[in-house]
Amino acid sequence: MTNFNRRRLIQLCSSISAWTLAQSSRKQAAAQTRAGRAQVKLRKPYIAIQVPPFCWKDEGTEKVLDIIQEKGRVNTIWAYTYTYEHRRLTAAEIPDHGKVAFEKSYNGGSFCDYDPKYFRNTILDDFRSPDYDGINVIAEVVPKAKARGMDFICWDYNNAFPNLQANMKNASRVMEIDVYGKRRNSSCFNNQDFRNHLFGKIENNLKTYPDVTGIAWGCEREGPLGNTIKRDRTTCFCGDCQAKGRERGISVERAKQGYLALIALFQASRQDHRPNDGYFVAFWRLLLEYPEILAWEKLWTDSYHEVRSELYGIAKSIAPEKPFGWHIWHPATFDPFYRAEENYAVTKQYADFFKPAIYNNSGGPRMAEFINQWCATIFHDAKPADIMPLYYKIMNYEHEQPHDKLSTSGLSADYVFRETKRIIASVNKDAAVYPGIDIDVPTQEAQKRTTPEDVFNSVKAAFSAGADGVVLSRRYSEMHFANLEAAGKAMKELGVA
Repeated sequence: MTNFNRRRLIQLCSSISAWTLAQSSRKQAAAQTRAGRAQVKLRKPYIAIQVPPFCWKDEGTEKVLDIIQEKGRVNTIWAYTYTYEHRRLTAAEIPDHGKVAFEKSYNGGSFCDYDPKYFRNTILDDFRSPDYDGINVIAEVVPKAKARGMDFICWDYNNAFPNLQANMKNASRVMEIDVYGKRRNSSCFNNQDFRNHLFGKIENNLKTYPDVTGIAWGCEREGPLGNTIKRDRTTCFCGDCQAKGRERGISVERAKQGYLALIALFQASRQDHRPNDGYFVAFWRLLLEYPEILAWEKLWTDSYHEVRSELYGIAKSIAPEKPFGWHIWHPATFDPFYRAEENYAVTKQYADFFKPAIYNNSGGPRMAEFINQWCATIFHDAKPADIMPLYYKIMNYEHEQPHDKLSTSGLSADYVFRETKRIIASVNKDAAVYPGIDIDVPTQEAQKRTTPEDVFNSVKAAFSAGADGVVLSRRYSEMHFANLEAAGKAMKELGVA
């Protein structure tokens, strides 16, 4: 490394350290909210299920509640109250309940009414969904769930959906901008309008609807490094992110140059144009040449965690007794880079519970694809079969199948057990852990499909590892009754329901 780059690395580290110290007041405030954790009312046992908004219309609210309570022994509803995701099942995919609906259009947005006063400080103030006859999921479901002794959690799902820009007024003005200057489909966490939109939803749901039991918040996103390795989508370089980067002493231009060099390397690797010293050495050399690459990744990650911390603080200031927690994206269990950034030992400071997606059946195909992405870029010097033994040792998954069998075998219940135990150890009883249990999470036709035995073993593995509860996932609309009943059977045998 040249003397110039050594100086730049030292400057960057010093700047980041100074920025971190400047955030001490924010962290102190978050710590103060944690002091009130004793007020939080966590249901025991906790047996939840995720339900999309159209299910209440398709099958009828009372029917759905009866089914999930009887078959799955569910006592907590995670109801989608905000999402732009849209995936209705086709006739070939539909399980043994629900309807096939070929809709001419879908908007997405909020599936509950909101008070405009909570959105006075954001341009994102018009997002009420007209879908499914404008159903207000909270008003429709809460009274009926409450009558059955069931809790209701607002499932606030904030993924980067392609239709968001078209269907939410002003959304294009808050989107991330990639290294080429192009707007993407993901909203920027450093954009104050987007932040105020997120904050307003929490205020509205807790203040307008007092019978809501709590909030689960989710966003399946990652920073510029992971997106560059996997997708050539390097964000964000909007004006807000550039200003924040300069405050940290990061050269925006060198960060851009570094990521453009990474993109060029990965594009060459996908065409088998091997650098003289190999792909991994070339990758590492770029990190040394451009320490701004990792500095920009840290900027994105810190911004994401900062928003989550502020969301938690708002929720606790309104309703300290109501649990507020996080859905944690599946790559946190099989991508070591993303796992390093989703540090439960830190994020537990602003969480009452975690729902890590530990989807073992679909996890096989997903893990296999992740390894394929690695071997197409940074580890293109090797084949998947070459790196799997080391990868399994790094991730503590030594008992799983080889790469060529992962897509058809899925991951085992032992994966559920190990991941649950790892997360509980990191949280150290400071927050509840509710593993997401894979029940018919979609896979391709020739890939692993869920069986009742899979569900039964996964539920038992989660509780055997010490889980405080489970969240039956991904959506009720995708689940076959036999698999839902297998979850209930396991909980009955364990005596947790």
